[in-house]
Amino acid sequence: MPEGPLVRKFHHLISPFVGQQVVKTGGSSKKLQPAGLQSLWLQDTQVHGKKLFLRFDPDEEMEAPGSSPPPEPPQKEAQKEGAADPKQAGEPSGQKTPDGSSQSAELNPQGEDESECLEGDAPAGDAGRWLRVSFGLFGSVWVNEFSRAKKANKRGDWRDPSPRLVLYFSGGGFLAFYNCQMSWSSSPVVTPACDILSEKFHRGQALEALGQAQPVCITLLDQRYFSGLGNIIKNEVLYRAGIHPLSLGSALSAPRREALVDHVVEFSTAWLQGKFQGRPQHTQVYQKEQCPAGHQVMKEAFGPPGMRIE
Repeated sequence: MPEGPLVRKFHHLISPFVGQQVVKTGGSSKKLQPAGLQSLWLQDTQVHGKKLFLRFDPDEEMEAPGSSPPPEPPQKEAQKEGAADPKQAGEPSGQKTPDGSSQSAELNPQGEDESECLEGDAPAGDAGRWLRVSFGLFGSVWVNEFSRAKKANKRGDWRDPSPRLVLYFSGGGFLAFYNCQMSWSSSPVVTPACDILSEKFHRGQALEALGQAQPVCITLLDQRYFSGLGNIIKNEVLYRAGIHPLSLGSALSAPRREALVDHVVEFSTAWLQGKFQGRPQHTQVYQKEQCPAGHQVMKEAFGPPGMRIE
């Protein structure tokens, strides 16, 4: 499942389409009915944790009541560099299936706690205008091109993945959404205190949560306190902190919990910056020469080594 940094990259790719009208639709989604989006205007896009929210209106001049500007990445310089890269406009971003085949929308395939840090609904008059996108295990957003099969699937078919939704815009470009679940919702009134990539991330709240008498690996995946954090970030920060995933948070000293939160913020921010700068993020998991203690506990907990995040 795409984690916070990757979903923010999706948000960055979608942002240039704000203010354009949907002139044609496609996709395999039966629940959403893609044809219902035709002729609507994309007015806003927001990201919170692992969720994307797209605002549609029938009128070009209509604005979202109480809508706020899209969140900025931690480093504006990195965003500018990413925006200047011509690859951003035409190349796909995100994870693809190993066999290039379509996958079902598994919203919680890795045991992550998907409880969200979302507040109350907006007034009823604003209901139904926001499209909420929740990505599955191999969820992705492609810009101006479609995902192609890289190899034959288990049945020997070279079948391209089927997008759940395709939006063609008046500006000439299009967006293709893969392996995701979409539904209409009221305005995403959210609090940034639990978003690990927000400048308003509440460290005190996160530290208090980590002090619970349960394995820290469970607390880290709780989206109420660490929105946007998934298994990749969890494994890496536990490794860097030299903490076994099954350690009880209540048994950790305050300095160790503080160091763990530091690693969450630092690694997530570096991963996001790498996304905008077009460079992969290399993890340190299992690299014994850099952290023998971390190497041992993660090897015991997770098995064979090797990971490179694109």
